[in-house]
Amino acid sequence: MADFSGLDLETQRLQWVVLGSIREFNRFQLEASKLGRSVIFQVTVFERKERSKSRLYAETQCYDPLQYIIQFVIRDAPDMDGVIESFTAQLNHRGFTPLCYRLKNDNGTWAGWNTLEMA
Repeated sequence: MADFSGLDLETQRLQWVVLGSIREFNRFQLEASKLGRSVIFQVTVFERKERSKSRLYAETQCYDPLQYIIQFVIRDAPDMDGVIESFTAQLNHRGFTPLCYRLKNDNGTWAGWNTLEMA
């Protein structure tokens, strides 16, 4: 195992991602509301490849006045639609109403907002 103890946390994370079989896959933003307040989540999606199989993982967090930090973690999603579906399900479970989302383009700009269908 490599020793990254002398590096700052962001550099440690980047070194771990480079050495492992995990790479950053994409990012998206999702707007949701809770108790009349809108929050935009920025979600980083990672891809892990094992043999010929590829799985997506994502994580983000927000601050809530009642619970302080709420973390959202998505594991083993088959594709970006699966990540977004899992994330909206977690948002609904925690009292948020998902409104819309947008993906990051390959050139680094943000695509247009897509409205989420209410279930």
